[in-house]
Amino acid sequence: MFWFQKYFMVMDSKKDGEGGGGGGGGGGDDKSKAAADAAKELADLKASNAALLERFNKLEADGKKGGSGGGGKTDDEDLNEKARKQREADEKKSGDSKALEAALRFDMNRDAFLKSHASILPKEVSDIFAAADKETYGSPVEKDAAVKAGMVQSFFAVQANMDLLTPGQKSQLEDYLKLTKNGKQEKAASVYSMIFEPALEMLKRTKKAEALSKGHGSSTDVEQAYKAKLMNLSQQHFNVGAKK
Repeated sequence: MFWFQKYFMVMDSKKDGEGGGGGGGGGGDDKSKAAADAAKELADLKASNAALLERFNKLEADGKKGGSGGGGKTDDEDLNEKARKQREADEKKSGDSKALEAALRFDMNRDAFLKSHASILPKEVSDIFAAADKETYGSPVEKDAAVKAGMVQSFFAVQANMDLLTPGQKSQLEDYLKLTKNGKQEKAASVYSMIFEPALEMLKRTKKAEALSKGHGSSTDVEQAYKAKLMNLSQQHFNVGAKK
């Protein structure tokens, strides 16, 4: 009886060993399958990352070249910038041309200007033109700016002329007179047209009003009337033209 039991115990232990071995074999298959799945997932992930990186690099390259993927906006910005620069260049060219034309016209008409305003301009204004003729300038525009800057300073050095200005004009002129030599010349054209010329015209009207208040039409009329008066006195003294 003891032997029989021992036999079955041995047989059972073998079965258990075979079962365990079988189980172990099944576990080995599961591990191999899991490893294969993990390797496949890793390979798929690497492939996906490589595709994304390639796509990103392509989009970045297209953006720099102005191609697809935002290139349209870049093209628009480039065209706007080119148009702006061209517009500024055209405006500068037009402005330079007008400034040159105005400078040449002013210089050509200076004798007539000095003659017609001799009675109201400071005497040194004619000296300013003469001094400018002896200087060397890069362009007629630079010479024009230097002359006008000198005229503005000479004219408004007279307090009576300064008093012709409005408070706003006076403030602008005071700021202008604080500038450096180059600063004055840079802004000479605008100050001349916006402040000097209106003040000069106001002075002419003031002088004309004074002449009218004395019974004469203008300063020229005053001179003519004075000459006529002298002639009349001379005729009376020498009895010239007296009726017999």
